[in-house]
Amino acid sequence: MKNRLLQWATRLIRPFLKTHPQKNRILIVSTTALGDTLWATPAIENIRNTFPKAYIAVLTSPIGMQVLKHNPYIDQLYLLKKPFSLWKRLYAEQFDTILLLHASQRFTLPLISILGATRIIGTKGINKGLDSLLTHPLCNHHLHEIVRRLEIAETIGAKTTSQTLSFFLKPNEISPLEKKRPLIALHPGSKDPFKRWPKEKFIELGCNLKAKLSCDIVITGTKDELKLMKEIQEQIPDASLYPPNCSLRQFASYLTQVDLLISNDTGPVHLASALNRPTIALYASTNPAQCGPHHAPNTSAIFKPPTCTPCAKRKCLQPFCFLQISSNEVFEKAMQKIN
Repeated sequence: MKNRLLQWATRLIRPFLKTHPQKNRILIVSTTALGDTLWATPAIENIRNTFPKAYIAVLTSPIGMQVLKHNPYIDQLYLLKKPFSLWKRLYAEQFDTILLLHASQRFTLPLISILGATRIIGTKGINKGLDSLLTHPLCNHHLHEIVRRLEIAETIGAKTTSQTLSFFLKPNEISPLEKKRPLIALHPGSKDPFKRWPKEKFIELGCNLKAKLSCDIVITGTKDELKLMKEIQEQIPDASLYPPNCSLRQFASYLTQVDLLISNDTGPVHLASALNRPTIALYASTNPAQCGPHHAPNTSAIFKPPTCTPCAKRKCLQPFCFLQISSNEVFEKAMQKIN
């Protein structure tokens, strides 16, 4: 019912809007989480390199504003909030091309469909039943999420010369750490519990690393994961906690000085890849071929196939598939990375 109402409203409004002529004014839409926004950065770079004189803006989320800050390929960032005032600002920009890379908010596609653009390009099947609002719907070939975004950019003629994630820090954002030993970060959380390696495994791994390698261990995570972080930190000798109330950009600055990150399938994996830091990412309930490391030689994925068919995904209360990944296997990979 919601979709029918949104589609009816946009079709009613569209005939009264002026359609903007082709002037290489491009709006890129990426309004989801940390990893999704980082996956957009190669497409943005390729669009800029192909169309150096184009005006390129990005409509994004609060986390995306931090991810894309200082990105030299972007002329303007817009935060997704207050739809009516935002619509007025975006319509005034006279965008002729809109690339919908990813949006989880239902109103995003209806909003951009009434901006007067001649081209609204996106992937079918991931728009909450609102595919009909795309002018150029593309088939979903279930490729890696970075490649899917690159395909959208290619439809307007962007040449794929880069597939590497990027995150730009200014020199004054980086505060050097005084390190005497290698610094290893363990990231045991994730937004979705079904993507988590058991905390007992992280404890085994941390204790093993401390016993056999002269290193410092830090446990990282968000404020919502603080209980889990403390449970692991208290069981690993001399492990420390990274303050979870720090900003994303402060965390990125910290990651530039970490010698190894070991993490579940979550945003910091892709942030570390963008910063070219050695990383081990753990996968079982998700497939790294679609959402794992891509053109990231410093990032390694350890993957075990799901044990349940079909996988219950977010409904899973006990991800048995992760029990297939032993702490010894991760330890051996960590030693290779550190050495």
